[in-house]
Amino acid sequence: MSRLAYLDSLRGIAAVLVVITHLWLPPLGPWSLPDHFLLDIGKMGVIWFFLLSGVVIPFSLQPGPGGAKRFIVSRGLRLYPTYWLSMAVFVAMLALTGAQLPSGRTLIANLTMLQAALGYSDVVGLYWTLFIEWVFYALCLGLMLMGKLHDTRFRALCSLGLLLVALAMGMARMLLERKLPVALPLGLSLMLFGSIWRDWILGQADATSKRCAVALLGAYALLLPPTFYSAYGFDTGLGEYWVRYLFTYALAIGSFLVLTQSVRLQHPILLWLGTRSYSLYLLHPSMAMLAAYWLGSATPSTLLALIATGLALLAAHLSYRFVELPFMQLSKRLNGKARAPMPFIPELQVPQETSNRP
Repeated sequence: MSRLAYLDSLRGIAAVLVVITHLWLPPLGPWSLPDHFLLDIGKMGVIWFFLLSGVVIPFSLQPGPGGAKRFIVSRGLRLYPTYWLSMAVFVAMLALTGAQLPSGRTLIANLTMLQAALGYSDVVGLYWTLFIEWVFYALCLGLMLMGKLHDTRFRALCSLGLLLVALAMGMARMLLERKLPVALPLGLSLMLFGSIWRDWILGQADATSKRCAVALLGAYALLLPPTFYSAYGFDTGLGEYWVRYLFTYALAIGSFLVLTQSVRLQHPILLWLGTRSYSLYLLHPSMAMLAAYWLGSATPSTLLALIATGLALLAAHLSYRFVELPFMQLSKRLNGKARAPMPFIPELQVPQETSNRP
């Protein structure tokens, strides 16, 4: 699909919401929130990221010879170089500040971006979302090989099935009091919903797309409350409350529908942030550490947040300019060379009396 400016704007806002959560809100930032504040601002941004991936990713995977290979090359070169840079910078900040370094095995596992599946912790806490991205890519590849990737009904059923898996995991989490990864099936379900909502965004929604989208929204309204109540009805030490989860997911989904259908933002600043959102997302924790080390512990929190935000924006721009762009261009060159030439088809002979028809 051609790039749609308001989707980049939404991606930029999502990155800013995550940055605000980590740099401007407690425990590091100067802005205070009431106890049991209903909205998790950072998680709202992450939900938007998931929905945007659903809008874009399945339709960048084209069936045919070499389609899967081109997709893997494109996604790998898009994600890994900036990810490795962010990990190197973060470990350097840990060493600079004298903090404890991750073990060698943890670092090696994190290089794969699949550390969650390998049983290792994330070097940077927000890496968990990238694992879900790769699981979604694998799901899309599997659907393509089955010939079901562009089957709207089948994707809707998969989304509903994953939502039911999240409910089952939430109930198991409540009964066993174990931290099962409910976010994984929920994120995948939202991504598949985003792939169906894409038809509405482009004005191509037929009766099937409309029925599937409405049915999934109804399923979220019905199944998310018991899912969150069972999964987060008890405190696991992370300050997780089911009402907060429910309100955040409801607001995130509803606002996403509005901002992609009725109110489409395309301000140049938001577009600038959107194109650099991946680097901003990955690098801002390291810039917070750098700002704190540079300015010292006695620095007012507002000034510290301002400097950290400025450093994060600068680092994101440099990363985009010197890492993301070159590797995206390399991806296009590699995939261009890998693309099989079209077979020669002789031009049909058209009778003279019909040759001027459109």
